[in-house]
Amino acid sequence: MPSTSPPAWQDWLIRHYPGILIAAVGGICAEAISQHYGAPPMLIALLIGLAIHFVYDLEKTKAGIAFSARNVLRFGVALLGIKIAYSDIISIGLAPLLLVIFAMGVTMLTAALGARMLGLSPEFAALSGGSVAVCGASAAAAVSSVLPQDKESERSLAVVIAVVTLMATVAMIFYPLLVTALGLTEEEMGVILGGTIHDVAQVVAAGKAISPKVGDLSTFVKLVRVAMLLPIVMGVYFWLGRKAARQDGASRIQYVPGFLIAFFVLAALNSLKLIPANVATLGTTASHYFLVVSITAIGVKTDLKSVLSVGWRPFALIVLETVVMLLVVLGGVLAMR
Repeated sequence: MPSTSPPAWQDWLIRHYPGILIAAVGGICAEAISQHYGAPPMLIALLIGLAIHFVYDLEKTKAGIAFSARNVLRFGVALLGIKIAYSDIISIGLAPLLLVIFAMGVTMLTAALGARMLGLSPEFAALSGGSVAVCGASAAAAVSSVLPQDKESERSLAVVIAVVTLMATVAMIFYPLLVTALGLTEEEMGVILGGTIHDVAQVVAAGKAISPKVGDLSTFVKLVRVAMLLPIVMGVYFWLGRKAARQDGASRIQYVPGFLIAFFVLAALNSLKLIPANVATLGTTASHYFLVVSITAIGVKTDLKSVLSVGWRPFALIVLETVVMLLVVLGGVLAMR
């Protein structure tokens, strides 16, 4: 008698499509709200996910939401590499480049030491430090993808995205006022804004608020930080991710996650101008939407009560990291005058 069981792909689709559909619809709503009101899409996606957390209690949605929170996230991170063009980064100049990289290292060190002093986990230090040092919510999502996936990590990611988005918005408003009051040149303003504000969108907005040239320069400097996403995520993986894999009894220790290899390959191909401009644009757009959908799924998996119960310490750590990043870059620019 022939088997009546569905093919493997059909069985997978039946189990996953309800959760994936929920995450996708939530992501579409987040993007629509963001474009209409100018709000950060990652934050809106997180808030929508948190608001519909109750659907995660349904057994039929769990597999798809978990897939969206982890695998779709990794697709989005891999495609971030297509945004990198090393020629643009090198054109900034060696001194500002080294200053920004140094500030990122100091910020990560501050995160590790500050988390220990405040009694926070190394995983939270990696999430918050990577988010502040690199590119806000996207970096937090990338770092999260190599950390243990449990309720604690999901709650930490939700807290980091919310607080870092808030800090980036504050920086977008006040940093242009600060650099203008200091009487800096357009080049110096670009280095400071691009080297300190967390999210790419806020960097562009802050720079353009001063002048088109400052907007372009700050965007280029921001690319330096985005380009450092790969080594930072790999560093976190070797620091915390592989240890967790061994503790979970993984049969095979993965030395370099495949999606990080894809990130590097895409960055190299784009830098060599082997990716057509229209394909690069499509890949960048797909990366953005993948990340929005995955953040929505992470919000769905997260219990809002647990997020609100974290207390003041995570907020204090992210504020400390933000202030340190600003002081190092600003101090370096003033010292080089």
